This record gives sequence, C-alpha cells and structure tokens, in this order.
Amino acid sequence: MNNFVAVAARPAVIEDPSNLWLVHPLADRLLPIALRLGIHPNSVSFTGMGFGALAGWCYWHWQQPLAVLAGFLLMVAWHVMDGLDGKLARASGKASPLGRLIDGVCDYLVFILVLVPLALSFDHWHQTLALALGSGACHAVQSAWYEGEREAWKRRARGEFTPQPRRPARFWGERWYNRLEEAIGSGARPIDSVLAATPALQPVYLTTSAPLLRRLSLLSANNRTIAIALACLAGDPRWYWAWEIIGLSLFALAMAARLRHCEAGFADPVTAGTFG
Repeated sequence: MNNFVAVAARPAVIEDPSNLWLVHPLADRLLPIALRLGIHPNSVSFTGMGFGALAGWCYWHWQQPLAVLAGFLLMVAWHVMDGLDGKLARASGKASPLGRLIDGVCDYLVFILVLVPLALSFDHWHQTLALALGSGACHAVQSAWYEGEREAWKRRARGEFTPQPRRPARFWGERWYNRLEEAIGSGARPIDSVLAATPALQPVYLTTSAPLLRRLSLLSANNRTIAIALACLAGDPRWYWAWEIIGLSLFALAMAARLRHCEAGFADPVTAGTFG
C-alpha cells in the first residue's frame, strides 16, 4: 500500500469528530493508569455500564436541567470507558471474543438503562415505552449498518476484498447482530470484486468514499447521547424517539443510496478505465 493509501486508511478519516477531539484523547490519558493498576478491560466495560445506570437515574428527573446535564456528563464518561476498554484489551493482550461480547452487551444496556427510565417517567408510560421499544429496534438496525459499513471500508483500506467471518459468538444476541451487520453493511459487494481486479482504483475509492463514511457518524452512539440531552432540554424526550425512528432512518436510507451510487461509479467500465 502506498503512502497516500496508508494515510487514507487511518480510521481517523472516517471517525466521529467527538471521538477524535474528546473521547479518545481522554481514554488515551487513562490508559497508562489502567495498565499500571492492572485493571481488566471487562471491569472497564462494567464501570461504563455503571455510569449508564447513574445516567438513567438522572434522566428519570429529565424535567430538571441540572439532572439532564448530569445524565449527559455520565454518558460521556461511559463513552470514555467504552473507548478505554478496547484500548486496554489490545495494550494488555487481553482482547478476546468474550470481551467483545461484554463490551457490546454493555453498550446496548446503557441505552436501555437510560431510555427505559425516561419512558416510565410519563404518566401514560405504556405508550412511551412502546415508542421507546420501536426506537430501540431502529437503533439496533441503524447501528449494525453503520458499524458494518465502517468495517467494510477499513477492510478494503487494508487491501482485503473478501469479508472474514467473525470469531464464533458465545451469545445468541451476538450471532443475530453479526448476521444483521453482515447482511446490511459489512458483507461482500460488487465494489470488492472491482477493487480486487483493479488495485489502482483503491486510493481513489478510499478518498471518494471517506467523506461519506465520516458523515455516517450522525448514527454513532455519541450523537445519540447528544440528541437525548437536547430532547430533554427541549421539554419532551419523545422528540428523541421520533428523531431515531424517522429522522435517522431516513438519513440512513439516503446515505445508503449515496454509498451504493459512489460504489457503482467505480464498477462502471468508463470510470474504471479513467482511473486504471
């Protein structure tokens, strides 16, 4: 891989800005301390989930701006722990399929621990709980697609044009999530065959598609954390669920069409001949 492709292949070019500017720098500062203390990565994952539980208690009182601010800051602390556990696992040599499972389960539990109290805080909680569950289903599909597209881009940046199966899952939920991610995001697509047959297209593909992948960060957990706080401060948490069900779903569909259109341009013989 030449230097230009190596630079384009850095995850930073498709990363959520809040990760680059806040979450990852804070996690990097905590990493040496965690290594020195011998903290296990799974303990960091569970600590993050604890911050999520505390955030849920704060959001139960979402009518109070200070409670919303506290809930938001606690969720930011969870994001830092979520970034730290992976860094710690790799730095300490303790990365494992079980750790990945625990990390993923804790991530979903944080949103459950935050959004269920919000739903139950309403007098007619049956309706808001149903809305929250529908929103959660959209969240799962959107996140699986988002992560799948990112993984596929990084795989192609490494010069790998055949998806590699994940390690065997130990939990039915992880198997379901992996299959969903592969079906809608990370699976093989025509662009993989094009790049494998015409390696000269790889740098152009990476440069052209990276801004689209970066734009997908609107679907990240970080931006959902911001949206929850803003909806509460606006006076009605139901705005968040409407945003997740309608706004983010339409955004994901539009971006999927943009990405497929971008990939189709490289499959076109005229385009391929231009860059080949």
